[in-house]
Amino acid sequence: MHGLIFFFLQKFIGTSPSGGAVRQPDDRAGQTSQSPKTTERYLPSSVYPDEAAVAMLGSIADATGESLPVVVERFGEFLAPHLLKVAGAAVDPAWTLLDLIEQTEGIIHALVRTKNPGAKPPVLETIRHDPHELHLIYASARRLCRLAQGLIRGMARHYGETVEIEETSCMLRGDPFCTFVVRTTSEDTGEHGVREAETVMLERGGMAHGESDNVVIRVAEEEPLAPRTIGGHRVVRLLGRGGMGRVWLAHDDRLDRDVAIKVMLPAKAIEPTSRERFLRESRAVARIDHPHVVTIHHVGEEGGLPYLVMPFLEGRSLADHLRHEERLPIAEALRIAQEIAAGLGAAHAHNLVHRDIKTDNVILVGPARRVRIIDFGLVREASAPSHSLTLDGLVVGTPSYMAPERATDGDVDGRADLFGLGVILYEMLAGRLPYEGRSFVAVLAAIARGTPTPLADVAPEVPPAVADLVMHLIAHDPADRPADADVVATSLEALRRTLIG
Repeated sequence: MHGLIFFFLQKFIGTSPSGGAVRQPDDRAGQTSQSPKTTERYLPSSVYPDEAAVAMLGSIADATGESLPVVVERFGEFLAPHLLKVAGAAVDPAWTLLDLIEQTEGIIHALVRTKNPGAKPPVLETIRHDPHELHLIYASARRLCRLAQGLIRGMARHYGETVEIEETSCMLRGDPFCTFVVRTTSEDTGEHGVREAETVMLERGGMAHGESDNVVIRVAEEEPLAPRTIGGHRVVRLLGRGGMGRVWLAHDDRLDRDVAIKVMLPAKAIEPTSRERFLRESRAVARIDHPHVVTIHHVGEEGGLPYLVMPFLEGRSLADHLRHEERLPIAEALRIAQEIAAGLGAAHAHNLVHRDIKTDNVILVGPARRVRIIDFGLVREASAPSHSLTLDGLVVGTPSYMAPERATDGDVDGRADLFGLGVILYEMLAGRLPYEGRSFVAVLAAIARGTPTPLADVAPEVPPAVADLVMHLIAHDPADRPADADVVATSLEALRRTLIG
């Protein structure tokens, strides 16, 4: 466990109502130390055995007569404001409680994983349903879900907000992860500067350049003034804001074309590791030259903020298209899937995994509705270590399209992208998703069980060869899926040609 936890656990022991009767991890035969101070010296920069923390918390429980879970939750409430101080500039002063919870995984990555690889902090995943409700997944081998609840309550107290926490699944009850519904009361004033909306695409209709699920639909009134230029491009207006950056519509006067420019948020850019990763991975994606992958024109840095320049696409997302059409003709669905597979093949050839293939990230451009895959902001090199569900506070993978291995610490490669492609093709053919549930947690649980509804059951008109390919793409075990996106593209084209004669 990270030394920071031990550092503040020592302070917590000093404030314990036990009168200081706390047994140290190395005390023998249950003997206690009557001093409120610990005899061990724990350094914030080190890593210590989990058992030591459990022993210290257990001693408080013994001394106070409280149950261990109650002590753990109380420690979380105590710990929250201290961790906020340590996070410092990584915490935007404009955030509300739910904003902070959304960004916690990114803060953990910046302050813990990158600087202390031996530590094993929990994995957090969030979805923001409205300004006052957030769903949280907590996954950790330590199963300290009561600590997570305490941290949330402590942060709420620090922010002066009233919070309600509903636990809908728990590792202590045998569930694969803990899930919480976190609500703040509508009476909260929002004086921290909460954004008006948190999720989905950028503006619909005439433009179609989006980010992942963290992109806002509309922008709060008090957004900063637009810069006059970015990288020599004349800024027109703000299109939207996501967890990692703002996206601006700009005009390239030299080439007389509109572009979309994604600029990293200052709160993210102050972390050197995050800034370097943004630039490195943007440059990696810029190497992809394929008609079905959005082009990155330029990557740069201005005023200490990294940015990337992309085309401003005229069209609409496949998600929008399906909202109007529901089911697509089989031949059209196969054509769209073939173009997605071809684009993924180009990315995989550069050893890059998209990690968030979904209908929102597929843009249909022009009257012919040709595919452009967008939002490579979550891309990772296939050989890079994965920190499970999230990275830098962004949702890495939307639940309905997320391969089962995304919800664990399993290795992730191009087959995770092909799983997302399979879900998209299933959706285009059936008008529904292979895994459904009343909440995103229920969807994740269904995916974890690996029991999709067979396509043949919901769309019997689909040729068996097509249905078989779809079900292979969404196989639970990556070893049972096709491994090569180019081979999948060839198979889809062959099936389409057979269908149309």
